Amino acid sequence: MALAVSRDAQIAALYEKLHARSAILSGLTPGSHAHAGIQAECDAIYAEIRRLESTTSISPKAVLIAAAVLLLILWSALH
Repeated sequence: MALAVSRDAQIAALYEKLHARSAILSGLTPGSHAHAGIQAECDAIYAEIRRLESTTSISPKAVLIAAAVLLLILWSALH
């Protein structure tokens, strides 16, 4: 089991949530309180998607491989 949810999984879940809220939004009367609330929620979800898409991430597996390589280099340099 993964300790952290991957960025791609978070983005996919947010897109699903945005799609569901957009379907609700299309059935509401523009200008109503419900419409404004759902629109604000859609805007917030979209902003979070953009924020996640703009971040860079490194895989924990890549960090472990890099640490192992550095340890091997140090070990070979000391022997």
